[in-house]
Amino acid sequence: MGKDFRGSALMDLMEKSNNLMESFDKFSTTRLLYKLLDNTCLDETGKIKEEIKYYINIPAFKIQNSKFIPKPEDKFETMLFLPPNPQRKSEGGLRTKGFFKFSYKLVEDVWYICDLDGNPVISAPEDLQNKIRLYVSSQSKPITYLPLITVITVVLNGEKTLEGTIKSVISQTYPNVEYIIIDGGSNDGTLDIIKKYEDYIDYWVSEPDEGIYDAMNKGLDIAIGNFIYFLGAGDILYDPTVFSSIFIYCDNFGSSDILIGDIVYSNGRFFKSRFDMSIYYKNTVHHQGAFYHRKVFKNFRYQKSYLVSADYELNLMLFCCGSNSKNLSRRIAKCDIKGISNQVKLRGYIEEIRIRHKYLGNIVSIKYDILTLVRYLVKKLKKCIGI
Repeated sequence: MGKDFRGSALMDLMEKSNNLMESFDKFSTTRLLYKLLDNTCLDETGKIKEEIKYYINIPAFKIQNSKFIPKPEDKFETMLFLPPNPQRKSEGGLRTKGFFKFSYKLVEDVWYICDLDGNPVISAPEDLQNKIRLYVSSQSKPITYLPLITVITVVLNGEKTLEGTIKSVISQTYPNVEYIIIDGGSNDGTLDIIKKYEDYIDYWVSEPDEGIYDAMNKGLDIAIGNFIYFLGAGDILYDPTVFSSIFIYCDNFGSSDILIGDIVYSNGRFFKSRFDMSIYYKNTVHHQGAFYHRKVFKNFRYQKSYLVSADYELNLMLFCCGSNSKNLSRRIAKCDIKGISNQVKLRGYIEEIRIRHKYLGNIVSIKYDILTLVRYLVKKLKKCIGI
């Protein structure tokens, strides 16, 4: 199917679409939507027709067969939708209705929609221009770039905790947030909660997966944002201004590969993120306190063989490669102490040792292995004596 299913950037939306956009205006994270496809591409339910879904071609955005064309040196592709899956339970969100989000850059007083590399592609429609101008005029300093931030939440049977996570994301005062939820095929009330907030979620899918990191990889495969952030079900952003306090002045980040902040656990324990040699000893950057530039994932995906420590591999690899980082000196999230990494501690220590030997070599790793063993034994002793 070679037909080009492009919609006009300046076309007048039908009444149904206008009403939908008006309802989105009430929520900051759904203001800067761009209708990538026109209504001829939608079925009677308002969703993209199945016969079109995987054959969308938009040369201006370098989209071919519903995938962004990668550079020769890139290992992974970015998709508009996850591939078909016979085990899929359900799928939805704004993308399935033809609405997408992008980064926006100011060029000679005109706001442009950017491609995945941050290059201006086409001028934004007038309604988007006005919304962006209204937002930037409320800020204390001039703003010339609004990067898209992708938040990915993975969940399985999270009916008791997911709603708070969703609310903390869609209530952010920063207007350019893409929200993706990957559900592992929940059989409780999780899907009901997701569907309740479907008009504020950019893309969600419910299907069996091979664990947390497989689900995170699925989120990465469809993430369009300039920076990518993982927030687990049960974790919440620290306050509604987290993203706005960081990303409205993103020109201060330079060429940073990773932005790090601090987190607070549900038991009150404070965790200070560090991206220095202390990472040889243990994972000193948790994903709830880290924003990764999308370039990090052009050639990286999490190893599904790890149960709890694949994020440690990413962080250690980045540090060993001399990646640039910036400490935000800010609390980013409040995290659920019942997360899986706190449930299978021994498995986590073993995985840490394997990862350390992979990147530091056997000789250098030995002393850190001993410290890891001591750390594990001390925690076991404290637990036994009730400290």
